[in-house]
Amino acid sequence: MKFLQSTDSDIHDALSERKAGLERWLKDNAPSCSTEQKHLDEGTQERAYWNYGYLSAINDVLRLLQRTN
Repeated sequence: MKFLQSTDSDIHDALSERKAGLERWLKDNAPSCSTEQKHLDEGTQERAYWNYGYLSAINDVLRLLQRTN
């Protein structure tokens, strides 16, 4: 498998862009998310989705880092 060469700066820029997009989306679509914190409640659907999202984020970062090799 061929990977693109990326620098730390490229990875930082990609992550920063994604972060800004997610912040905008949350502000527009779920502004109470940061204060409600339902993902901290054991057994909730929000907790499952939070963990799934976190897993997705880790996978995204690992793919970005893999491209630097």
